Amino acid sequence: GIEIYASLSGNQTLVYITKPLLMPILMILAYTKNSKNRLLYGALFFSFLGDVFLMFNNYFIPGLLSFLVAQVCYIFLFKPQFKLSPSIILLFGVSTLLFLAYIFSGIQKDMQIPVVAYCIIITMMGVMAGSRQTITKFSYGFVLMGAILFIISDSLIAFDKFYSPIAMPSLFVMSTYGIA
Repeated sequence: GIEIYASLSGNQTLVYITKPLLMPILMILAYTKNSKNRLLYGALFFSFLGDVFLMFNNYFIPGLLSFLVAQVCYIFLFKPQFKLSPSIILLFGVSTLLFLAYIFSGIQKDMQIPVVAYCIIITMMGVMAGSRQTITKFSYGFVLMGAILFIISDSLIAFDKFYSPIAMPSLFVMSTYGIA
């Protein structure tokens, strides 16, 4: 919330302080819950790096790569609970294809392969989250909603960067990302 306020009020110094705090806070929370899962910490660490890189205009590719590695960590984190679900694959796959078709004309040539590769990986993460076999519906729904919100957040970044500027992008991007 503070980062969103700082961004909307133009306080870039406060943005630089608050934006990178989310992932370390989540790492501390995971640690206090006795999580020993290295994939979770890897995903959070690479998301932290992505957050830092994306604060600076010239570091979009390192930010994209950092988040790509985070998505791969999530894919492997969800893998032990994975059970093939064609309907989930269809839902995430069609959504990604429609989104890419919509914004593709705005993506610069040199960015097309990295953006498409990232879309494939984040779609796979969504498929893995949506195809998990869990003991509780709460766990399933919680993780699936997080994955969907993460995808929405990244889609908003792509839309804003490659297709058309969004009014108050930090409000929408960071609120969906923070909730995810």
